[in-house]
Amino acid sequence: MLGIAGARSGGEGSPAARWAVLPIVLIAAALVYVATQSLIGALAAVVIAAYFTGALVLGTTRLGVITLMGCFLTAPAYKGLVPGAGTVTPTDGLLVVGFALLLPVILKGRMHLPATYLVGATIVAISGMIATIGSDSMLESALGVTFWLFVMVALPIAVNMWQPSARVIRRLAWSYVAGHILSWVVGTALGHVVNGRYYGLTNHPNYFAEAGLMAVALLLYLFFQYDGWRARTVVVMFGVICSASVLMSGSRGATVVLAVLIVMIPVVERSAITGFLWAVGGAALVGLSPLLLNIVGQTASVSRLLGGGSAAGSDQVRSQGLQTGLQMVREQPVFGRGLVTADLFNIHNNYLEVAVAIGIVGLIGYVVVIYSFARPLFDNHVHRRLCYTVWAYIGWGATVPALYDRSIWVPMALTAICWARRPAGGDDAEATAKAAEVTQPIVPTVAVRGRD
Repeated sequence: MLGIAGARSGGEGSPAARWAVLPIVLIAAALVYVATQSLIGALAAVVIAAYFTGALVLGTTRLGVITLMGCFLTAPAYKGLVPGAGTVTPTDGLLVVGFALLLPVILKGRMHLPATYLVGATIVAISGMIATIGSDSMLESALGVTFWLFVMVALPIAVNMWQPSARVIRRLAWSYVAGHILSWVVGTALGHVVNGRYYGLTNHPNYFAEAGLMAVALLLYLFFQYDGWRARTVVVMFGVICSASVLMSGSRGATVVLAVLIVMIPVVERSAITGFLWAVGGAALVGLSPLLLNIVGQTASVSRLLGGGSAAGSDQVRSQGLQTGLQMVREQPVFGRGLVTADLFNIHNNYLEVAVAIGIVGLIGYVVVIYSFARPLFDNHVHRRLCYTVWAYIGWGATVPALYDRSIWVPMALTAICWARRPAGGDDAEATAKAAEVTQPIVPTVAVRGRD
């Protein structure tokens, strides 16, 4: 009788319990088999087993946040972390796994998408498909458009529905900053310097500068997230370090964009005190300019701004690339010729690249999409300063081929939370309170009751 009662109630000896254990046994057997095949298989099995254990101990939501922190940590140098990895990188894997773990939370959220974004993204998608169909390299173009739409559409929408708390946003932002500094430190130790230009763990000084710009933009957000002078001093110190990395990269475009970004601060903050302090600082800078030029004149970017180093050769290549790009637009102006690397890489201008790839119609849609990301900086949303990353990209995009670089789009995607209306000022206390309720362990059941 006891046995019958146990079976009916779903006890340990019941068929239901045995069937529940079966997937775990099969997964364990599969991992053991994979681990015995090769060293890479063994490492993969260990990682997968660790994730299952983490999900059991931490809960899927908390593990998802930790995974995304790893994504932000690796994003600044994602192209150079695994040489020869191809199109898909470790950062992409962490991004997909992180959001997959957060899927129960995301699906409970609601989309708050501005009409401008929907219109622009639709135009880009349709133009991309038309250009791909007419392209001589249809498969390559289809892959490129897929990656582009993933970072420009899928990723921001996921963030918009997730609506992470301020605490989680800070963790992600600090992870990116730490990743860039780690890239610089390790890259320098490994001797990653070419013609006086540092490139960290990336595969080019311009990509290193790109990550430095994004890190500075995130630090502008972090500065206003803290009230105490000690915390703000720490943020400023990291800002100086990341700004120095941009100079050491030798990127003239990044140096100019960095300067513009800093000048934007009093305009964006609309503060008389901030404006006065910047005016005083500007006057001091002019007075000390002879000394400062003597100090920084040997850095790669300043030297190249003055025409030294490889500047002349770079100018020639860029000029030729722009002329070639304009000619391609004249040949196929409406819907473009497809997103093909061979056509785009030497253009060094995102806007012209878009016109070449998906035509003038697609370019209009792209500009509308970027506008929808950038506009909230001048709104009153509590997280509006995340949009500094977009404004950095607007300037930077005119100097490089970077349509779907994860170094850019991973931090930029956070700005999608600004599309959901919230009261101005302070922390998003409700989201933070809900975050404490989430991350329950998934044994014996999954309980997701809020957002993290």
